[in-house]
Amino acid sequence: MSASNATVTSLHHLELLIVDDEPGVLNAIRRALRPSGYTIHTAKSGQQAMEVLATNAIAVVLTDQRMPGMSGADLLKYINQFYPQTITMMLSGENDFDTAVGLLNSGLVNKYLTKPWCSNQLVTEIEQAFDYFRVRSDHSWQKRMVELSHQVSEDDTTLPDNVVNIEESGALIAVKLINMDDVSYSHGESTMTILLEKVERHIREIIGDFCPIQKDKYGLFSFRLDVSDEAELQQWGAILRRKLQKTYTVDKRAVYCQVGVGFHVLGSPSLDVDTLAKNLELTILREMHSSHVSNLDDMAIERFQRQQHIRADVQSGLDNNQFTLAFQPKINLKSGKIHSAEVLLRWQHHQLGWVPPAEFVRLAELDGQIELIGEWVIRQGVRAVSELMRVSDDVKCVSMNISAKQLQNHRIVHILTEEIGRYAVNPACIELEVTETAIATDCEFMNGLLWQLKLLGVRISIDDFGAGFTSMSYLSRLPVDVLKLDRSLIDNIDADTNKRELVKSLIQACSRLNIQTVAEGVETKVVADVLKALDCDEVQGFYYSKAVQRVDFEKLVVQQPYIDY
Repeated sequence: MSASNATVTSLHHLELLIVDDEPGVLNAIRRALRPSGYTIHTAKSGQQAMEVLATNAIAVVLTDQRMPGMSGADLLKYINQFYPQTITMMLSGENDFDTAVGLLNSGLVNKYLTKPWCSNQLVTEIEQAFDYFRVRSDHSWQKRMVELSHQVSEDDTTLPDNVVNIEESGALIAVKLINMDDVSYSHGESTMTILLEKVERHIREIIGDFCPIQKDKYGLFSFRLDVSDEAELQQWGAILRRKLQKTYTVDKRAVYCQVGVGFHVLGSPSLDVDTLAKNLELTILREMHSSHVSNLDDMAIERFQRQQHIRADVQSGLDNNQFTLAFQPKINLKSGKIHSAEVLLRWQHHQLGWVPPAEFVRLAELDGQIELIGEWVIRQGVRAVSELMRVSDDVKCVSMNISAKQLQNHRIVHILTEEIGRYAVNPACIELEVTETAIATDCEFMNGLLWQLKLLGVRISIDDFGAGFTSMSYLSRLPVDVLKLDRSLIDNIDADTNKRELVKSLIQACSRLNIQTVAEGVETKVVADVLKALDCDEVQGFYYSKAVQRVDFEKLVVQQPYIDY
């Protein structure tokens, strides 16, 4: 799922989660923090904490270590994976230095506090955590990745001070201190400065004084090495990383240093040094959770340049009709008829040819252009609905995907109102597919927005259900008309008894709530037959049809080839 917390901009929207199995501790911390004005959530176990995280924009988590079931460390692992922007703190009765060092070294916790606590100190620590949350939201390594992604497309060939002047032999090595922000928050800027000095000294001890090292404010060290063999560079880089990535002692504090190492074999005349260094840093950040040394080869550079080409041409592609809509039929399992379709976006780039949706959508989400694309899809989709309704009475509905970005404001309501009026479309013929991760970001706001859309008369569908951690309780609170079962729930359902029972219970629960179920990713007859036996309402997938152009979809609707006569 990899979901992230919404940026918190107001004091009264700063949300804190306290996790402890002792009610007295929860109440005491609540009383101490009440004057601060934070929105405070509590949980008595790790499982309860997961539910709170899924339905609220939690900025800071304060958890105990020893709890029934899931331990505090296990909860922190979960938060680190699915809510990486959240600031984590542990308040434990275990006065165990090794535990504290282990959690800090692994990057699972930002601060480790011990019981009993001083209320004033605890309030101060939490205030600092919220301050760091705001700073990290603006200056985190994710933001640095977006910044670098934009910069690598620039044509400026002026060499910055932080990049060494290289020749067309050997390799450029980059060492990136990844957890700079966490170290600065946990130990202070002065400790971070000393740590950078220690890392630089260690690099010099390894490579020798004869090799100049350049560094920048982002914790990037770069230097040239007279080695061109990739296997040797991989081995050398692994040794370098192993020696640098460790716990350092700074002012009697244990400070863990997380580093990434990357290299590029020189000799490519088509790439200037500035672009090379930025691509190397970006590669290291993208592979920061990997244990191997990043190799920025020519194919990787070409891939980055392709991504920038795609980013730059989204607007012109929309203006010049390079984007089109394809339609994947949804088949009613009881009648065998095509009753609806999902519209999917296709891009025929004027130079790159067909660009896969997964590629350009992901890039558009990173730089915000997904809103432009989403608005175009809505306008073209509503128009297509008005025209398809005249083709056949069998077509009851057309669904279109709505991105999380589009759901962050009310503009989508105005666009739909405008287009429905323009084409005099029955709103019930329009279905909006919203991912479960999108509705989990800000429950109160999302609930209000979905009800506004529902009041327009459109249908609301939860897409990719089962791919994340959304609770079924959503379905009773939100105006949901359709639940789309993710293909991860459908694959091998004929052979997997547990999966089949899970899908059966989901379908039965939806039936009781008057929610229609649609299974996506159906690729075999046996899976379709199982879903029919489980009373699933509709299916879509390659077994029936891939997404086709509109003229071909109209032919399918007229022919109705899936009816079992």
